[in-house]
Amino acid sequence: MAKNLKDLAAPLYEDAESAKKIGEYKQAVEAELVAHQLGELRRELGVDQVELAERLGMTQGGVSKLERSADPKLSTLRKLTDALGGTLRIEVEVEGRTFQLSGAPTDS
Repeated sequence: MAKNLKDLAAPLYEDAESAKKIGEYKQAVEAELVAHQLGELRRELGVDQVELAERLGMTQGGVSKLERSADPKLSTLRKLTDALGGTLRIEVEVEGRTFQLSGAPTDS
């Protein structure tokens, strides 16, 4: 009988060092995803890097670097969001409850 991935990976989580490494890898992947999504958002809105750089008062290279940054500062995300005409919202979900940390209230 075939095992699913969760069953195969279970022993890795039993070892504290392996679990720690997996957690660190997960954080790194999530950070890279955020960086990728910044560029996708800009492209979806039809804004090129040069135009966004002008709005932010920085160079096109700076925007490119920001879009590749694995851990952008919160203040930078706010500036970027403002320059794109949006509102940055930060939420934390714990035990099925959502907490708004900044920005406008959620539509719930």
